[in-house]
Amino acid sequence: MVSCETELVERSTYGDQMAFQQLWELHHAVAMAAALRMCHQRPLAEEITQGAFLLAWRGLPRFQAGSPFRPWLMRILYRHALDVMEKQRVHLHPVSLDDVVVQEAVYGDGARDMQELVVQRDEVRQALAYLNAEQRRVIALRYGADLTELDIARVLGWPPGTVKSRLNRAREQLRRHLVEIRGGGL
Repeated sequence: MVSCETELVERSTYGDQMAFQQLWELHHAVAMAAALRMCHQRPLAEEITQGAFLLAWRGLPRFQAGSPFRPWLMRILYRHALDVMEKQRVHLHPVSLDDVVVQEAVYGDGARDMQELVVQRDEVRQALAYLNAEQRRVIALRYGADLTELDIARVLGWPPGTVKSRLNRAREQLRRHLVEIRGGGL
């Protein structure tokens, strides 16, 4: 996919709308999910996602060839979402991490049935409320958008070591709060 994606980006840079349509198809679901996690309003998330892709299309001449497309797109989406939400006076919600991926990251494969998964999801939501915005952001990008630490560094403009340490700190805080919520043990 990487070589295919690289080719699609290159063709898009030269104005190939069909190639950009394929990039949209590859990344739309992840972008939409990230926007929805930020604003919790489907129409607004659709507007943010569409706007981010439009900004990406216009910004392709500045795209660094050979770089991965998704982190670049997510950086555009994140900044665009903050702009749109500020203009519409929508507050950034604590990140909703309903994904099974996050459940597994926190609990392992401990959820035995749907009811237990629902309880765990509620516990994760409670624990997330205790994290600061920066910690929620790195958790959301890692587990919600499925970005690597290096990709997160590109999105946020941080050094990779900073991302690693802040992600580790956020996970540790999340675990600590989950232990408190559960009354002493995971």
